[in-house]
Amino acid sequence: MGEIRVGVCSWDDRGLRGSGWYPASLRNAVARLGYYAERFDTVEVDSVFYALPREEWIFRWVSRTPPGFLFNIKAFGLFTWHRVPVRALPLWAREGLAPGASQVTLDDLPRETRLSLWERFVQALAPLHRMGRMGYLLFQFPPWVRPGGRLEAYVRRLASLARPLRLAVEVRHRSWWDDPHRGRLLDLLRRENVAYVAVDEPDLPWTMPPEWPRTASWGTVARFHGRAAEAWSRPGASVEERFRYLYAPEELRPWRDRVWAQASQDGKVFVMFNNCGGEGAVRGAALLKGMLGLAPAEEGGEQRRLPGL
Repeated sequence: MGEIRVGVCSWDDRGLRGSGWYPASLRNAVARLGYYAERFDTVEVDSVFYALPREEWIFRWVSRTPPGFLFNIKAFGLFTWHRVPVRALPLWAREGLAPGASQVTLDDLPRETRLSLWERFVQALAPLHRMGRMGYLLFQFPPWVRPGGRLEAYVRRLASLARPLRLAVEVRHRSWWDDPHRGRLLDLLRRENVAYVAVDEPDLPWTMPPEWPRTASWGTVARFHGRAAEAWSRPGASVEERFRYLYAPEELRPWRDRVWAQASQDGKVFVMFNNCGGEGAVRGAALLKGMLGLAPAEEGGEQRRLPGL
């Protein structure tokens, strides 16, 4: 029987801070993390997407959470082919860039710099792994990354460089689900023991369908982005507009059954809510936990079955 973990994809985003979910007395991110960890036993850290992590961050997070709490890390945007601000790089990594450059991609950097950045990234995460407090390392590729050999080779390389960390990959364009790309992608992930990330998101011509194949022996991941189809379809819509969504019980009931089906196999089942507008994510996560018969333990931050369910 697998282990179910339900949480959200950011415990300290601006929308959640302003929603009133946290007591006003909690004045910083670390204090808010302690409050969050009394209600959920896992979280996805998205701040690392914007900046390389530091070891001191890791120890602060661990100090405010119970022993069983797991952190899932969203990989630094540079490593998922996003553009990142030059200021997000260490000073030594900016040498040789074009004068006045404000953004940079992985391809803009020399190979030696890319490798050094990667080494610094995984070294910062190493204490989290050694303490048994790391869930998965998420690589969420942008929608413009389409099927092709380049990504396949890159995933193989990542899997080799990142071991023993558990990797999860989310692709974001429906062309990945067309034949023969679907089979090639899933075969690759199974060979490398990388989890395919299932998604719940608006049903649009380019978005991924809510399929949930199991590709990793260690477990699986599902991420809920909300269903704000109008905002996702509108050019210029803000991130807040796209991800502000509150799931209704009838939208989550089918997923409850799918989560239980996944949990019939060994490994961990991570169910993470990314509808981070206001308190939509924490409310959705709490609702699904209740449907699954899970509640915070009285201590330790773990989950248990609710009586009678």
